[in-house]
Amino acid sequence: MPALDRFNRLEQLGWLPSADEWLELRRIRNEFAHDYPETAKERLDQLQLALNAARRAREIFNFLGQKVLQRLSATKR
Repeated sequence: MPALDRFNRLEQLGWLPSADEWLELRRIRNEFAHDYPETAKERLDQLQLALNAARRAREIFNFLGQKVLQRLSATKR
């Protein structure tokens, strides 16, 4: 199953706030890992974009952690 289909399904199930946003975060990560800007300004812009994406990814991971804890507490009842 292609990644896009998996992300869309996770969004439908409520495990991912937005499949499109997750794809964008992946795109930013890939650019940061594989592109090498030439100017200091371009490097700074890319770093700021990556930092903002990392903050958002952390928020999503925290959301996922809360959902897992909710599921675990619901199964204990």
